[in-house]
Amino acid sequence: MTRGPTIADADAERDPARHDVAADHPHGEPVQPHWRRPDPGLVGVALLALVAAGAVLVVNAAHNQGRIVPPLDDVYIHLQYARQIGLGEFLRYQEGAPRTTGASSLLYVLLLGAASVVVPSGLLLYAAVAFGVVCFVATVVLVALLGRELASRTTGLVAAGLTALCGPLLWGVTSGMEVGLAAALAAATLYAFVREQPTARFRLTPLLAVPLVLTRPEGLVLVVAIVVGAAVTLYRRRPAGIVGDAVLLALPLLAALAQTLLYRLLTGSAENSGVTAKSWFSRPLGSPLEVADRIADTARTLLELIGGVSSVQVAGPGVALLAALGLAWLAFAAGRRVVAGVVALGLAGVLLAVSTLQTALWHDGRYLQPFLPVVLLLAVLGVCAVARAARDARTGRVLGVGLVGVLTAFALVSTPTWALRQGEQAAGIRESAVSVAQWIRGNTPPDAVVAVNDVGAVAWFSDRRVVDLVGLTTPGFARPALDGSGALYEVLAHLPPEQRPTHFSIFDETALLPVGELQGAQLLGDEPLTSFDLKSPVRDGGPFGGICQTAGGCSVISVWRADWSHVGSGDLPDYAVPGRIVDRVNVGDLADEAAHGYGVDRALVGVSDRSEVRTQRETGRVVVDSGRHVVGGEHFVLRGLTPGRPVTLTGRVDAREPVRDRNTSAGVVSVAADGRGVGDWEFGTVVPGFPPGSEHAWAQSSFTIPAEAVTAPELTVTLGPQRPFLAPYPDYRSFSYWASQ
Repeated sequence: MTRGPTIADADAERDPARHDVAADHPHGEPVQPHWRRPDPGLVGVALLALVAAGAVLVVNAAHNQGRIVPPLDDVYIHLQYARQIGLGEFLRYQEGAPRTTGASSLLYVLLLGAASVVVPSGLLLYAAVAFGVVCFVATVVLVALLGRELASRTTGLVAAGLTALCGPLLWGVTSGMEVGLAAALAAATLYAFVREQPTARFRLTPLLAVPLVLTRPEGLVLVVAIVVGAAVTLYRRRPAGIVGDAVLLALPLLAALAQTLLYRLLTGSAENSGVTAKSWFSRPLGSPLEVADRIADTARTLLELIGGVSSVQVAGPGVALLAALGLAWLAFAAGRRVVAGVVALGLAGVLLAVSTLQTALWHDGRYLQPFLPVVLLLAVLGVCAVARAARDARTGRVLGVGLVGVLTAFALVSTPTWALRQGEQAAGIRESAVSVAQWIRGNTPPDAVVAVNDVGAVAWFSDRRVVDLVGLTTPGFARPALDGSGALYEVLAHLPPEQRPTHFSIFDETALLPVGELQGAQLLGDEPLTSFDLKSPVRDGGPFGGICQTAGGCSVISVWRADWSHVGSGDLPDYAVPGRIVDRVNVGDLADEAAHGYGVDRALVGVSDRSEVRTQRETGRVVVDSGRHVVGGEHFVLRGLTPGRPVTLTGRVDAREPVRDRNTSAGVVSVAADGRGVGDWEFGTVVPGFPPGSEHAWAQSSFTIPAEAVTAPELTVTLGPQRPFLAPYPDYRSFSYWASQ
């Protein structure tokens, strides 16, 4: 069977760009040309990328009265950090604020910070967008060069063309975020590795890898795979010189370590606050198996979307299968097995790393966008593999051209959709975050401190101090925001009075964060100062899904004047307790819970115990307290006790269930002191002023731990089911426990 040329080797004659110039010299010495005519193919794909990016920006401007508006609020976070860097305030989100790591890309904000020195603030967004477009054009050219190096000139140009028409990548590189920079550096680093791997002399690869690890955390994952591949190559081919080269290859890893140490030195934490606020590991899921399940489910969804299984709007139909075939073809190509391993390990690692974020599907897959060019190149290599496997040359050409035609057709159809999506989302940001920020600037005093759930536009436009309830730019809020409204209330209540917000600008309702529930904490006034009833229609969230203010899910944003008059109202019991109070466990306050070794012992995996905040009127006063929904039991450590004396444990607990619920054990727990059972405690259910059987009201009750069980100043108390393992389980909401003697 004879095989003819295919898409992979349609230019089987030597590529002029790779011509062996040594043959032009009679003695075999290379002739260095003074000038080389630009490759028309590279020029063509570069122009295609420029036109496609320009078209997206035109659509954006058409939706925003002639102005470019970013499609997400996070862009303004980068701009704000950059402006502060230009003013000499490195990692300070605002003047006088503590240093924080809310910008997800250190290198990107440094570059924007340098630009802010010469570019006026009003034009910094345009500079960021222009930089992203330049990086996008460079990425497309690098994909063409990488494809030529791995297969042929035609392969590279086809992959570059598909990259230039990649809708989600165009969305990202024109958004004002670091997507373009990360994509260009990822492609450049891979290209350098592919070029240097046959010679086992890695000089340019580690130098390009350094900025990549400083641009995105996912870049570090790809760099680790490249370093592993380079180390394997060195070990096999140049054992004598491996030490010197290994030192050079360690540079990007040292850069990542240096960034971590810098964060630790300047902020007191080595963590990136964005990762902390978005990671599944930060959420109170209660079980490592639940975390693993969320990560696996996210990875599966991402793979389906990118691979063209559940959506063809990202990279076209069947891209996952074609990319897998491309990897297999690359693995069996002469001398490319290590390259195939590096690409496979790198992409799998990036997918896994992104899947650890609960926001992995937000922002139209922003974290994965920089790596889409590599996926598309693999898909084109997969087309090559299919064409080569054909029974004859003509069939191979038909298959190759046909598959490329299908991918191109879907790209041409979906790219306008992505441009439209960005324009609509930008209009949503303009109507919500930007408009609210401008109102705050004109209607609040200059010394106002505004608590927000979207910190970018408010800080950029309003010229007011902000408290970031999400925790990206304000330390100490990331984990409380994820834990629930009770924890969020407590961290706000414990702020020094001079740092407390004077105003709140928050969504009335959102499933993302419990900011709307703060109204139940009496922190807000009776009526908002103003409410923005957004007119943007509910929009298509895209295959990845959008955020609520761009998709129309957060329809009302209100600005409130803060009310701190009820803070501390829940510190004491509602009624007198016997003896002297020696300790209190404030359920829902993360700091206090940690100090008391508090934890919920879930009877069932998957039942949420997120904190909540509640206001209740007791004995003529307003009482605000945080708590948790407990299904199973709790444990905590009481401190400051006098041994040999009984302890009265008083609880503020809502143990009443609806009348229709027949679980008569809902408010009865078995009490153990230091592991020894000391009796059953039936929480109170009668609340003065509340009708019997009504819901959502706590009651106060007490239980006495006998003196013989108190043998030390500290005592571990465990509350749990009377019948461990078997239902019915205790089901109640606990708010506070006091120990008195």
